[in-house]
Amino acid sequence: MHKSMLKGVVMLLILSMFAMGCVAKEDSKKTDDASMNGEGGKPITITFWAGTAFKNVDGYNSPNFGDWEKAKAEEFKKIHPNVTVNVEVVPFKDIEQKVNVAVAGNNPPDILLDNTPLRMIRHAKNGILEPLDEIIKEDKADWKQSYLDLGTYNNKLYALTLFSCPGMMFVNKAIFDKKNLTHLLPKDRKWTWTQWKDAMKMVADDNTYGTAFFAKSEQQDQLMQSLIMSSGAKWANEDFSKYLLNGPEGVEALTFMLKLVEEGLVAPGTANMEAIDTIQLFEQGKLATMYQQINVYMDIAADIKKGSANSSNVEPYGIIPVYKEGVTPKLVINSENGLALFKQKDPEKRKAALEFIKFLAKPENVSAISKAAVSDPARISSKYAAPNKDYAELITEMNKLETLDLGRGVTWYSKLRQSFYPEMQAAFLKAKTPQQALNDFVNSANNLASKK
Repeated sequence: MHKSMLKGVVMLLILSMFAMGCVAKEDSKKTDDASMNGEGGKPITITFWAGTAFKNVDGYNSPNFGDWEKAKAEEFKKIHPNVTVNVEVVPFKDIEQKVNVAVAGNNPPDILLDNTPLRMIRHAKNGILEPLDEIIKEDKADWKQSYLDLGTYNNKLYALTLFSCPGMMFVNKAIFDKKNLTHLLPKDRKWTWTQWKDAMKMVADDNTYGTAFFAKSEQQDQLMQSLIMSSGAKWANEDFSKYLLNGPEGVEALTFMLKLVEEGLVAPGTANMEAIDTIQLFEQGKLATMYQQINVYMDIAADIKKGSANSSNVEPYGIIPVYKEGVTPKLVINSENGLALFKQKDPEKRKAALEFIKFLAKPENVSAISKAAVSDPARISSKYAAPNKDYAELITEMNKLETLDLGRGVTWYSKLRQSFYPEMQAAFLKAKTPQQALNDFVNSANNLASKK
């Protein structure tokens, strides 16, 4: 009897402890949920540095970069009243230096919107980013694997790419229309080197240049690199341990570009010209063609809407990147922009920041910002209707093309970029021959690769 009673007491104690444990876990869960929903949770402030990736997002008053991000921060606060997200807009031309200084001072932002392979993956390799796998675990199948790969290091996702922009050739249809040369525009959205040059010769005059190149800085340098590879030149071997741009094909392409300058078809001042300068010339009706990212459609439309550009001077007609006869054209992808979270000491703040990133990365949000940036969305379900017929026809052709891999995720890529544009400057200033300029770039690139 005594043993029976003792067993009963022990069982009651065990059941009581089990019940208390369940209650404790449930209370803990309720506390966590209450904290995230602002029901007595402690105040949480998240810093969010947003690169200038998009504006004019449908459904939002967002004429300026950062307007959409600030609006989403307010929406998030309504759901989680104790969480404040402070958005700071950082121009892409300044963002690398600003972030590097902040990291060196152990004071980086919490969340960063920036280029994944160019900059954010480097922070992952340095061990200062939080993994983001839990954000996509429920709907991973909806994310294009190629985009997830961009932000993956050691089999963990550290940067969530949201969209990307391919490079293309813009033709100013307004100029061709005024000169009754509209018939020269390629209906199949393709031009070979010869066709491009012939069209520029027909349209160029004292007030109009055929095109413009830019080599003042590393900004948009992949577009110049793409032009050089339009000859069939190779950028590097498969593992980027050896760079190959100085082969005969690369020299031929750079020589072709310099010949266009000599013939007066290129706007003067390549060595001191930025990518944005070519857009301004294009909008002013002074440039018949330009090589740019596809999201420039957005910039031109916005400038026409606000009156800083006149539709009588500019009407973009998109074609795939020009290429040498006999060469299969390829695309260069840029602006693979996404989100990353720097290491967090406070678990509640980490949870809130991850929740905000997940909030921004909803399918409808990825669709909206991809459309605003006229870009390819990283989520399968985030497709959007083409803004116009021109864009729709162009995308159909671009989707058929293979993508060039420049190895933008290698650790030395940022330094490699600093060695490319000075060689382009030297070539366009005739301080070096095309062969010398490309040789010197390749030597610098291979030296960087050997020190990896």
